Amino acid sequence: MNKIPQNNLKIEVKKSKEVFTLFCVLNALGYDEENNAKGMSPVRKRVRKILSKHNWNEKYPELKKIIGKYHQYYLLKALFTKSKKISSLNRFVSHLKKISKEKIILKLWKIDKTYQMKEAKRIYPLFKREINRLIKFIGKSPKQIEKFILIANPLDAYWRGYGFVIQKTAYVIVGPGAQDRGGRLIRHELLHILKPILQILLPAATNKDRMRLAAMGYGTRRAINEEYLVRSLNLLYESEILKKSITKDVKNEEKIFPRFWKAMALVKKEIEKGRP
Repeated sequence: MNKIPQNNLKIEVKKSKEVFTLFCVLNALGYDEENNAKGMSPVRKRVRKILSKHNWNEKYPELKKIIGKYHQYYLLKALFTKSKKISSLNRFVSHLKKISKEKIILKLWKIDKTYQMKEAKRIYPLFKREINRLIKFIGKSPKQIEKFILIANPLDAYWRGYGFVIQKTAYVIVGPGAQDRGGRLIRHELLHILKPILQILLPAATNKDRMRLAAMGYGTRRAINEEYLVRSLNLLYESEILKKSITKDVKNEEKIFPRFWKAMALVKKEIEKGRP
């Protein structure tokens, strides 16, 4: 295994009232998605119950329309992007600023900000370890990134996360269960950020497959290709670094992503070629 490339990355945890307010609004306006058979986290259930006593649609009629148009990934990214363009996303962010001053939001935030930070600190060692291991695995230090910020988001679904880079700062926002399954959720989002640029054509999906994947949030060919790439890198990492058997995992991936074996073979060939 190669020596970890030298880097001066800053790795931090933060609480975020903006993320909290966004997911209060999402939950209040019908964001019911959940991956855990046991149901939503206790924190999310409690917040949803309190929020249900208020009519957000009546007070902020434009919100539901915007939420229906954009995936939560883009809504989150808009929170951290300082754009001067007038757009529906920027109007949405302006609405969120007003909502963050609502008495019920201020009251909930006063209680939940401590929990949010506590959760982030709890998974910080895993987060830091995975950043260093993945840089070592890929063989390149991310020149376009100077800082990583981890934000815990107890109001999201279990094992749901988001990763993106804005002005040399990488944000990783993770829901409950981020430390489960060896930190696979954290690793998945970090791979969206750290992935090498591989010039490969991944397996094409049929129109039926594309429609199914679009319903899952992968609405473009680029998004589908990136998901093939990230999921392939994750399983190659688990096989090479964690010494895990990945046969069952690959079969599970193929139920969702057609010809996943072929994609993973292409990714393995390219990443090995690019390592020093």
